Amino acid sequence: MKFIVFVLSLILMSPSSFAKSDEKHVILLLWRGVTDAEQGFMDYLSQHIDVRFTVLDANRDKAQLKQHIRDLEYKEADLIYSFGTTITLNLLGTYTEPSEFRINNTTPVVFSIVTDPVGSKLITDLSSTDRNFTGVSHIVPHEIQFKAIEKLNNISSLGVIYNADENNSIITANKMMELSEIYNKRVMLYPLNIDKTKSNSDLINITINNMKRDGIDMAYLPPDSYIITQGGEVVSGLHSADIPTFSATESPIRKHKALFGIVSRYYNVGQFAGYKAKNILKGTQKASDIPIESLSQYSYIVNIEAAHKLDYYPPVSILKISEVIGHSNDVN
Repeated sequence: MKFIVFVLSLILMSPSSFAKSDEKHVILLLWRGVTDAEQGFMDYLSQHIDVRFTVLDANRDKAQLKQHIRDLEYKEADLIYSFGTTITLNLLGTYTEPSEFRINNTTPVVFSIVTDPVGSKLITDLSSTDRNFTGVSHIVPHEIQFKAIEKLNNISSLGVIYNADENNSIITANKMMELSEIYNKRVMLYPLNIDKTKSNSDLINITINNMKRDGIDMAYLPPDSYIITQGGEVVSGLHSADIPTFSATESPIRKHKALFGIVSRYYNVGQFAGYKAKNILKGTQKASDIPIESLSQYSYIVNIEAAHKLDYYPPVSILKISEVIGHSNDVN
């Protein structure tokens, strides 16, 4: 009789009940909502495995981020995706000061949009395998960025403007300073002490005036969450002061009309992270065996509206290999 009941229960179970047994649960630990990187990650993973996603968004609040990390203990996940340097360092710590999660948790992690995994001390070097995580860096090597800037006319000094509260921005600013002598460019740093509770217009205006006073030829926009999401005022202020902008990330060029940049597209970075996650979830590779790396192909982007406003155009050699966006007839 028990055997008959067992067989009947199997017959009555819906096909979806069997399918759910293979479903993987992935938690996305985010800093500023779903970006193109997460969209690329989820699109890729959904096409290759049965997966459901849980989004934990810190909304650029470090206290909320710490709570989300504590909550991971109670959420059963097959893999955790982490966005950016701030999230990933809070989750994993550094190799000299590892977090409790890094020491005790067995859930694999795949990160994306981490500026410099070595410089941030997330890992000792790119060949490191003593880890249960892997990921993708999104920044085009600074040397390549400098070589592109070298091709621009009349650019001998760079001003790096960034949120002083973001670790990845500080790392980038220091790296630009290190390379300044090699590439014979004067580099000056302009940290912004952002206050999230009020307008930062006065601070931004003072900083831009200081850059103008210092004879800065071009402003460099690092991979900075403030510049990426709230930097319209920064970019428009710089351009009004006739200071062209070079962006290390895609969004300020597309959304805030920064002039020029060499970038790894967020969506492509997310897809590459999704590929790594797929291999982990399918059991074909361990996280420790998957290299931490960046994309091998980069995109040049020029915003022609900004070029017209500034009356400053990259040389033809750059324009020929760039995606040119914006409409010149939108500018008076």
